[in-house]
Amino acid sequence: MASFSISVLLLLALGVTALAEPVRFLDCGSQVGKIEEVDVIPCSTQPCKLHKGESYSVNVTFVSGVPSQNSTALVHGILMGIEVPFPIPQPDGCKCGINCPIEKGKTYSYLNKLPVKSEYPKMKLVVKWTLLDDKKNTLFCWEIPIEIVVIKIQWQDKSQEDW
Repeated sequence: MASFSISVLLLLALGVTALAEPVRFLDCGSQVGKIEEVDVIPCSTQPCKLHKGESYSVNVTFVSGVPSQNSTALVHGILMGIEVPFPIPQPDGCKCGINCPIEKGKTYSYLNKLPVKSEYPKMKLVVKWTLLDDKKNTLFCWEIPIEIVVIKIQWQDKSQEDW
C-alpha cells in the first residue's frame, strides 16, 4: 500500500510539474544539496499572489550531496526581517515524494502543500522553505517573495466584493 501511495504521489508530481512554470528563487544556504528547480502552483507572476483560504502545491527538484535516513521540512514567513514559523501539513520529507533513505548524488522531487489560512492578513512577505537531513544539515533552502491577497469575486452587476 505504501508503494502505491508513493507511486501516485510521484505521478501527481510529474503531472503538476509538466503544467508548472519554475519560479525565480534565492538559494538561502543549501549546504548538502543543490536545487535544480522550484515550482509553486499556481504562480504565474512574481511575487506569487496567494489567495487567503487556498492551498498551493510546492515542488522542488534537488540533488542530494549526502545520504540521509530521513528529512524534515521547515517553512517560515519573513516579515520585516523576522522569521515566523509557517505550518505545513506534512513536515516529513520522506512522505512528500522522496523515497527514503536519501542517496548521495540522486535527484529528488519534493512535493508538498502550502496552505494560506483565511485568517492570515493581507501582506507582502518572503517564504523561506528549508529541508534538513538526518544530521540537521540543509539539503535545500530557498526563498521567494509572496503577497497574500483576498479573492475578488465578480457579481452580475459587475461590482467587486472582497470575499
